[in-house]
Amino acid sequence: MLADDPAFLTETEHQHDTTVTSVGIELTGELDEVRLNAWLGNLLRTKGVDIFRSKGILAISGAPQQYVFQGVHMLLDGEFGRQWREGEPRSNKLVFIGRNLDRAALERGFADCLATAGAVA
Repeated sequence: MLADDPAFLTETEHQHDTTVTSVGIELTGELDEVRLNAWLGNLLRTKGVDIFRSKGILAISGAPQQYVFQGVHMLLDGEFGRQWREGEPRSNKLVFIGRNLDRAALERGFADCLATAGAVA
């Protein structure tokens, strides 16, 4: 390729799509599996075309293992991974990469999946 086009590696002017961003969320606590599945299912049905990648390590309420998932657009695959270590904080980390991501809406939706969300004190 370089022999055919010596300017191939030369920096040229280009544009980045400013609508493509990433949203990372970290949240302490355990997630309600039913609410999480409903939220993710709805999110991927309605916004999946714009969500290029998703991945996370999650603490599902009552599960002794971390739940690890990754997705591409509307396809999501996950499985339970290693055991939570004794004394290790049960926290959740997930990342979305996509177009026109609404950080506030994603953070609200994810927080609503906490097992304690909506609990009366």
